[in-house]
Amino acid sequence: MGQKQKKILIIDDEAIFREAQSDALINCGYTCIAVESAGDGMQRLKSDHYDLVLLDIMMDPVDGWDTLDLIKNLPQGSEIPVFMSSAKAVFADEILRFGEQISGFIKKPFVASDICEYITSFLDWYDSVLSAAANAESKGVPKEVCDEWTLLSRQIRALNALKEIVNPQCICDGLESEEEIFARKLGEIQQLIDGKVNKRASISQNYLSLLLEVKSL
Repeated sequence: MGQKQKKILIIDDEAIFREAQSDALINCGYTCIAVESAGDGMQRLKSDHYDLVLLDIMMDPVDGWDTLDLIKNLPQGSEIPVFMSSAKAVFADEILRFGEQISGFIKKPFVASDICEYITSFLDWYDSVLSAAANAESKGVPKEVCDEWTLLSRQIRALNALKEIVNPQCICDGLESEEEIFARKLGEIQQLIDGKVNKRASISQNYLSLLLEVKSL
């Protein structure tokens, strides 16, 4: 029943992908609103609540990364999970710049059952995280601490997943080989993850109510 109540906003300037994504997720039991531009998407987000945004990267005139910045600057923007989608692979520099702001990545073209499974898996996991945080808050943990723990959990999950699918191609600068640059950037991504893991662990140690069993963190 919870799944059927989830509302997803799709922002994609290609009608074929808007319709395919919407059809797949509606068949999964979700409510979907699909729009073709960043402007339309922002209007929807300002006037209604969505449990997740599925955002295309390659859009004109405002691309997905710029739209992501607009979303995250909304008053509740940091609380909205955003999945990026694209026919191109995600690069290390994109992960380093935007990885903390997104919750997932879907490669086009996709199989309808796969996108449904991927998003359902995330939303089920995220519900368990939100439930753990709400339980901790009810026991006296400050709301801002619970919010930070929730955000860190989401970021860690996303960054670990993005690291597994990062495009190994890098632009050689003449000082390092492509392989050396890629290895260095992977290390930077891992450092980012490790920093967030340590920060979340510190919160959990200081507030024992957050030490609840939440799978796949």
